[in-house]
Amino acid sequence: MTNNTTDQSRVVAIKRYTTPNEAWFDAELLRNHGIECSVDGAIGGTMLPFIQGQVSLLVAEADAAEAVRIVPGAALPADEK
Repeated sequence: MTNNTTDQSRVVAIKRYTTPNEAWFDAELLRNHGIECSVDGAIGGTMLPFIQGQVSLLVAEADAAEAVRIVPGAALPADEK
């Protein structure tokens, strides 16, 4: 993750997938750029492939803007108010 003083504990989803393989590919891309991330829902997406769009790529909120720049098709989450 980037070295800054913001809270690294809050994570956001920057992209959703229909299959875990696509998410793991993008996760590796981020890791190669020094951004820690995780794939959420990968096991469910493998076991229940008919449930699409349930796999998410998660990054620290502080790294989200840079991650969106790197991952094709990723987007910052809408502000929740």
